[in-house]
Amino acid sequence: MWRISDDFWDVWKKPGDEATGFPQTLTRQSAKLAQWAPYVEPGRWPDADMLPLGYLGPKPGWGDPRHSRFTEDEARTLITLWSIARSPLILGANLTQMDTFTESLLTNPEVITVNQQSSENKQVIQNPTTVVWTAKGASDKQYIGVFNFGDSEQTLSFGWNDLGLNRSSYQLRDLWQMKDMGTASALKVTLAPHASALYAAQ
Repeated sequence: MWRISDDFWDVWKKPGDEATGFPQTLTRQSAKLAQWAPYVEPGRWPDADMLPLGYLGPKPGWGDPRHSRFTEDEARTLITLWSIARSPLILGANLTQMDTFTESLLTNPEVITVNQQSSENKQVIQNPTTVVWTAKGASDKQYIGVFNFGDSEQTLSFGWNDLGLNRSSYQLRDLWQMKDMGTASALKVTLAPHASALYAAQ
């Protein structure tokens, strides 16, 4: 396990976010994980730091005791990114004050499977507002994480070949909703600002 960044806290972005420095933000961590992705193998984990979710207290280590500053969409984006990049899921929160939403993020078995059992994890699309990762699962399953890093809603559409996948259609499953989406000839999704989605395609 390699620590790949400065301390990460519940900050989405800050002025001059392309620069390094404390604290590491979620938008910067996306690019950092992409840089380390080629070195991920079984038994080798890029540590993007603990998950500052839920209630951070009584002594959070940075700032005053608080509930995480991340919105629900940002918190889900955090877990989606850590999972498809295979960063260890180490919670930095007060378990005695766990809220229902945070617990739901940490206990989704299909998302945890992506973190624990996927391979060939890589970023395949990157621009200032849109990022897409893919990874392989068992039995020819493919995982796709789609991220809206922009500040406005986006409707995104990708052909499977745009993502490096070679079939004309896939059976698609939304892993956060744990719901089958049917056969898809392309990947289409509308994401709120700072939101994400995680799919299995088979």
